[in-house]
Amino acid sequence: MIKVKFIIILYVSFLSIFAKAESNFSLKDYLDKKSIEEGTTQIYLLNRCSAVYAYASGIILKTDAVSSKNFIEISNNLLFKSVELMVIEKEEKLEDAQKKAEENRKYLFNNYITDGKKNWEKNKSHFKGSYIADDMTICSKFTEAK
Repeated sequence: MIKVKFIIILYVSFLSIFAKAESNFSLKDYLDKKSIEEGTTQIYLLNRCSAVYAYASGIILKTDAVSSKNFIEISNNLLFKSVELMVIEKEEKLEDAQKKAEENRKYLFNNYITDGKKNWEKNKSHFKGSYIADDMTICSKFTEAK
C-alpha cells in the first residue's frame, strides 16, 4: 500500500513538472535566433502579435472596453498584414492565406490563454512576470513602426 501511494505521488509530481512548461516561447528568444529580414520571420511575428493583442483585448474587455476594441483592431490589422505577406512572399492564394493565418492566430491565442491562466495562478497577473508581457512590449514597438 505504501509503495502504491509513493508511486502515485511520484507520478503526479512528474506530471506537474511538465505541466508548468509554457505553451509559447518568448518572442525575444525567437527573434534572437531569426532574421527579421526573412518573410517567414515577419509572418510569424505578425501572427504572434495578432494573437497577443487578441488575448490582451479579451483580458481587459470588462474593465476597459475602448482599449479592448483598439487592441482587437490592432490584432486584425496585424493578421491582415500577415495574410498580405503570405500572398506576396509565399505566393499563396488569398483564401488559403486567410485560413492559415486565422488558424495560426487561434492556436497561438489559445496558448496565451493557457499560459496567462498559469501566470495568474502564480502571481495574480495575466501578463506581469511572464513572457506575455515581453511579447506585448515587442509587439507594441512593432506596431508603432508600422
